[in-house]
Amino acid sequence: MGMMGFGGGEKKKKEEEKVEEVENKEDSDEVSLTHLFKFRCDITDGRQVSCMDINVANPDLIAVGYGEYDIDCTQKLRPGILAFWTLKNPTFPEKIIYTEHSITCCQFSKKNPHWIAVGDSHGNISIYNIRSDDLSPIAESKDLDGKHTDIIWELQWVDREAKGEALVTVSGDGRVIDWYMKRGLELLELT
Repeated sequence: MGMMGFGGGEKKKKEEEKVEEVENKEDSDEVSLTHLFKFRCDITDGRQVSCMDINVANPDLIAVGYGEYDIDCTQKLRPGILAFWTLKNPTFPEKIIYTEHSITCCQFSKKNPHWIAVGDSHGNISIYNIRSDDLSPIAESKDLDGKHTDIIWELQWVDREAKGEALVTVSGDGRVIDWYMKRGLELLELT
């Protein structure tokens, strides 16, 4: 009986030390983060996150682009992945789109929040309708004359009052282009 009482006292002493240790950490100026959610699955495991955007109409929907950070875009790298995560299921994306090249940037349209634009490491842009079950782009620059010839570093949906919403892209080729959705994509070079 004496052994049991002694063992219980040791356990209680260790618990008190842990509480004291936690209190000491709170008193210090250390910064710490606590993970609320971890969005990961086998498909995205080991991949680099290159961009992300939150849908304005549905803030629960997060688009995450996966790509490589290798500047040599002539090298054949793994395909890009665009995964649509929700807070309801952080263990597997709601939808996955595979792209031929690494994704470098993505953004949801503000006027048409079911559209998302994606830029890649080979100078291509693609626009997808995420409402559709068809995972093919509704418009892409891949075969257009005048498209970017280097990595797309940034893209942004911009409201051009008279012409409607345009997609503005900036590339490593030194050009800035306005893209309009008419019958497919039409471009207007800004610089």
